[in-house]
Amino acid sequence: MRKLNLYKIIGIFLSFALFLVIFNQIKNGEPDFKVDESLFDVYESTSSWEEAMGNSVPQTRLARELGVLGGEERRIPLLSVERDLIIHDVMVLNYGAVYLTYSFSLKESDQPYNLPRLHIGSVSFTGIEGSNESYLVNQQNISKEQNGKPHVVNHRIYQADFLIPNDEAGGTINEFNRFSSADSVLIKDAYVQGNDEKVNLENQELPLESDYAGSVYAETDLNKSVKIKDEELIFSHFEAGLNMNKLYIKGEYDPQTKFVITNTSGENPYSIQYDVREDKDGSYLPLEPFRAIQKQFSYQLNEVILNKDGSVSKTIAQSDLEAMEKGEKITIGEYSGISYSVHLKDDGQQLVISFDSEEEISSQFFNQFYIESRKTYEERFDVASEEERQLIESRKPILLEMKDEKKSSILIYQTRPMGESNSIQIDLDNEHFTSGLPVSMTLSNLPEFQAINLDLSGSLKMNEKK
Repeated sequence: MRKLNLYKIIGIFLSFALFLVIFNQIKNGEPDFKVDESLFDVYESTSSWEEAMGNSVPQTRLARELGVLGGEERRIPLLSVERDLIIHDVMVLNYGAVYLTYSFSLKESDQPYNLPRLHIGSVSFTGIEGSNESYLVNQQNISKEQNGKPHVVNHRIYQADFLIPNDEAGGTINEFNRFSSADSVLIKDAYVQGNDEKVNLENQELPLESDYAGSVYAETDLNKSVKIKDEELIFSHFEAGLNMNKLYIKGEYDPQTKFVITNTSGENPYSIQYDVREDKDGSYLPLEPFRAIQKQFSYQLNEVILNKDGSVSKTIAQSDLEAMEKGEKITIGEYSGISYSVHLKDDGQQLVISFDSEEEISSQFFNQFYIESRKTYEERFDVASEEERQLIESRKPILLEMKDEKKSSILIYQTRPMGESNSIQIDLDNEHFTSGLPVSMTLSNLPEFQAINLDLSGSLKMNEKK
């Protein structure tokens, strides 16, 4: 009985303390002290701050148009540090990263070095398969990346974080698109650190909302076909969503097949090489999402990379080196319509590998090319975890190996693209190269491809809101 009375007294005391905090806020109204703009980056309004964050997270504009952001805020009193915490927005980005914005009340005595900080240990998701799983998170503050100064809006310290889920081994998870369809995210093991005071928070379940089911807001049928080798491939359907646009395909194709597609919707077209993925509706290419709701779309399928099984080799003799010193290019070999050659850089100390074709190939296709030392790649692969190995292998570049006349490997320090889209500089042990002639040079993992240039454009039909 005495314990029960004690709990009642404690409950009454806490309720009274919370009442005093709220009463004091109402009595005093909004803070009227001037914020030192030499210490803080002061924004005139929440919308101006959100616009600034849009530079770091381009999806925020689209998310607001879809009703994902701008919902109900959650206020959490922090009595022991005489502040409050407001959680403003939350959404799941592609690959499971959670975007979270929040703010603390600002005190006149605050300095950039003693501001409160929210720490989050783990997250879980509801409404999807594996809802009972929790994931440790790598918490990255992105609001500081703007100019280094804390952000203040209406006497509140605004923060924006990425919460990136990790697997049990501690490596970042790369394929968690399913989190995007969750009903809510549960913030766990969180606390606020303010000066020497640590305030533990209860778990916070934050709803993940959208005006459209699965945040897919528009779609259309395409039914455009293309012949790849002897097989017909049909681009059947296109849908636009928050985290990605999906271009569905039907037909027979090798699992190694990759597609080089240019987004020509905006003023600055860009190309990306895509792998095929699967979901409950079939096979699709995971295209980049739009920055805002669009009713028209425009893409071009430039090339299809069928496999990366090719290789070319050349033995560089003394006569070849002398020709290169005179400015000549030496052909290493040709594969799938692309000629690979090597020449000396202007300084005569480093090699340059270039690739050319007589066929009509987009410059964007060559932008996908990257060369890495075979030894460097193998060392990187050997120390990686099983999950990381799958990712490394899926992104395996063209591999370069060079050996002297005694079959000893010549050290390649690094490779780097040059100004021209079809040239890559090779920084290597030049003394070993010139003294070890004849030198064998081998390029492997070369692409076999087919030029397509198929227009994929059309009008989108908006879906019904929930």
